[in-house]
Amino acid sequence: MPVDRPAEVVHVLARDALAGTELMVAALAERSDPAAVRATVLFLDEPGPVAARLRAAGVATRSLGTGPAGLLALARHVRGRPVDVLCGYGFRTGLATRLLARWLSPGTRTVTGVRGLYVTEIDRIDSLRGRLVMAVERTTAPLVDAYVANSTGALAVLAEHGIDRARLHYVPNGLDADRWPTPDRRGRGEPVTVVCVGRFVPIKRQIDVVTAAALLRTRGIQARFVFAGGGPTLEEVRAHAAALGIAEDVTFLGPCPPERVAQVLVDADVACLASSQEGMPGVVLEAMASALPVVGTRVNGIADVVRDGETGLLVPAADPARLSVALERLLTDEALRAELGARGRDRVVAEHSLAGTVAASTALHLALLTGEDPR
Repeated sequence: MPVDRPAEVVHVLARDALAGTELMVAALAERSDPAAVRATVLFLDEPGPVAARLRAAGVATRSLGTGPAGLLALARHVRGRPVDVLCGYGFRTGLATRLLARWLSPGTRTVTGVRGLYVTEIDRIDSLRGRLVMAVERTTAPLVDAYVANSTGALAVLAEHGIDRARLHYVPNGLDADRWPTPDRRGRGEPVTVVCVGRFVPIKRQIDVVTAAALLRTRGIQARFVFAGGGPTLEEVRAHAAALGIAEDVTFLGPCPPERVAQVLVDADVACLASSQEGMPGVVLEAMASALPVVGTRVNGIADVVRDGETGLLVPAADPARLSVALERLLTDEALRAELGARGRDRVVAEHSLAGTVAASTALHLALLTGEDPR
């Protein structure tokens, strides 16, 4: 452990996008105590909005490019500079960082960040891809000093597949709740607005939210649905809304910067996330910080944060009918929306501060260098 300088902690991200993992890592880098940690964020991508945000905040960052050229630039960075802790997020980036550290900088400690239920973005760990990923993960796990997950469920999956529990660490997501306004939503009238924020990928299952919206219309329930985010399934979901005849009830905003997401939450009355699996979704914490009640699926990550009947309502994944019933309960009961939203805000303030997340991450990184037990 360097005693005469801050620890050099390098975070490596595969994408530069306005998404949960990237924004959480950016917040960690921005809020790290410079006396203890000097954070650098590298992207295996072309320059994008998160790198621009980091530069504006004075955080060291580089966009290395994609493909083999990006990996080569990463290797040069690892070999050419003192790196105390190298953090890779996701399966491919985590694999690259652990191998490069072993080959080029044996003294560097390695961290793999797991931001979903699995180390890679898949629906099922028992699929062919899932089995191959876990085989590689088990083989190379001795090269990883610490796996850090934002959900206990993800750590349980790793342990079940043979990863040494001593390497597994839980650091939940956090946010600065004071930055999220809590407007008085009473008396807004109809239609009530439901917001769904997230990348358009299969596991987010926005298509189920659209189906639930159509079911609500058949029962005469008025609502507006606003989707924020972009991704490969966006056009499929848009087409589904048109096919169900509810295109006029649904707005697709596309990718939104954090300040736009904050305004979308202010304007909404209910937040909804219908994922089939999650890590710890930042958008749920943001919605709760905004005093929005959350309708979510009873899956890892969402169920860790949303208490059914207390801060929101939980339903089974891939069940649009049950999702529509839960939404109807909130859409038709303004007092219940206000009650659940206020409790959600209280829980985020008490249990999910950004300061706590930064402190836990810093303690883990420094403990890796000193050989202490960070638990």
